[in-house]
Amino acid sequence: MAVSAIWVTNQPEQVSASAFQKTTVPKKFRGTWYRYWGNGKVKPFKITRTKINLDGCADSKAGVYKYTKRAYNAKNGGSRLLIKTKGNRMWISVPHGQTSAAYVTNNRKTLYVFVTTWPNTYSKSKSAARKNYKADSSMSRRGKLSKLVWG
Repeated sequence: MAVSAIWVTNQPEQVSASAFQKTTVPKKFRGTWYRYWGNGKVKPFKITRTKINLDGCADSKAGVYKYTKRAYNAKNGGSRLLIKTKGNRMWISVPHGQTSAAYVTNNRKTLYVFVTTWPNTYSKSKSAARKNYKADSSMSRRGKLSKLVWG
């Protein structure tokens, strides 16, 4: 009995694997995207292999990690972005936070991101960003975009 008690107390503690698994953003979502801000102003946003910087989605210093329930419920989420991709859709989330959905068109020239109920439209060119703003502000197109992005 004494030998078994010593054996049990001398077992090394097992450390559980981290809830966060690094991942990369698919190529179809990467690049510089432009969004119209009104009064002729267009603002650039970047998505790289390891970082997502979109209006309302995240801190530009946030790293990209695989979305899992365990990661989403983690206590120490910090400045991490959780992503899950399927086809042309990407779900972006922060631990214990809001989830956004992104959809890139087949020609990869337009990116739609729903942070709340309003779609944010990003384009690969500044002139297209100005043009798309007027089209996306119409109420009839919002419903169609919502179905497209959220699936």
